[in-house]
Amino acid sequence: MKFSIAVIVLMYVAIVFSQPADYVHINKIIAKLEQDQIVTGMWSSALHPSNAAGLVEANGFPTAEEAISKPMLDYILIDMEHQPFDVQALREFILALNSKREVLIKGNLQPNISVLVRIPADGNQPVHACIKQVLDIGVHGVVVPHVRSAAEARRIVSACRYPQTEDSPYPDPVGERGASPWLASYAWGLSMPEYVDRADVWPLNPKGDLLAVVMIEDKEGIENLDDILDVKGIGAVIFGPYDYSFAAGYPGQTTHPEVAGKWNHVKSICDRHGVPLVGFGNPDNAKDLLEQGYQMLLCGHDIRLNHGVPQVLDIITRYIKN
Repeated sequence: MKFSIAVIVLMYVAIVFSQPADYVHINKIIAKLEQDQIVTGMWSSALHPSNAAGLVEANGFPTAEEAISKPMLDYILIDMEHQPFDVQALREFILALNSKREVLIKGNLQPNISVLVRIPADGNQPVHACIKQVLDIGVHGVVVPHVRSAAEARRIVSACRYPQTEDSPYPDPVGERGASPWLASYAWGLSMPEYVDRADVWPLNPKGDLLAVVMIEDKEGIENLDDILDVKGIGAVIFGPYDYSFAAGYPGQTTHPEVAGKWNHVKSICDRHGVPLVGFGNPDNAKDLLEQGYQMLLCGHDIRLNHGVPQVLDIITRYIKN
């Protein structure tokens, strides 16, 4: 039997980069995306340990299999762009999210709720310090607002990565994150070497557990989105319709045809690159978003639960069953 060079190369790549069957991502967002499951999140602002415990309890205590297959709150996005960049409160909140009961029932260290943080620095501003601060506490990914170019995207990915070893199969973009993994490793339930091994960006590193998310909110960002998504290590995209409405000259008019049209344009580019675009879900549009192929949803707010998180989860449950 003869094999073409291309087939041999593909077989080699599959062998080298395949993960063990029992490999469990710490980052639940990544675990569900890899299994083509719908990922549901919520904005979070109340960084009190009691709120952290309440979010854990609200999900119940599913088994490892249920946690992947059952619609539930999979992640929270903590906004520190328009709210205080309070690293101390964030640290206490992250530690309070750790549940011994959750670990016992699941039988693994993957929390049911992953944590993303939107940092205050825009893509064209110095981002390294903000990213380092939140990653060192143990969050699972960062969201950077107003990303406008591939150069900015590369800086974001570099800020998330530790410097690579000389024999690293994923040398680019070069990591520039300062090394002090003790608290993050504690929060993840790992030794420091184990954390360092996992603290890389996905999908650039298939075993990585960090998610680098860019926000597209400006005309330049849309014009350069193909180049931005060519940067290895960008895990997801959020389109900011409110900010874009200002950039487009229609302040606050998020349903204006210019804004809605650009949202659809961003979705088509993300689909072409195979990068998930986060959809803002509510009870009125959740089914439509699912039918449009959105795999990541962001629904409601922890201080305004009546905005539909439970209803959206119910819609997703019925959508999956049908």
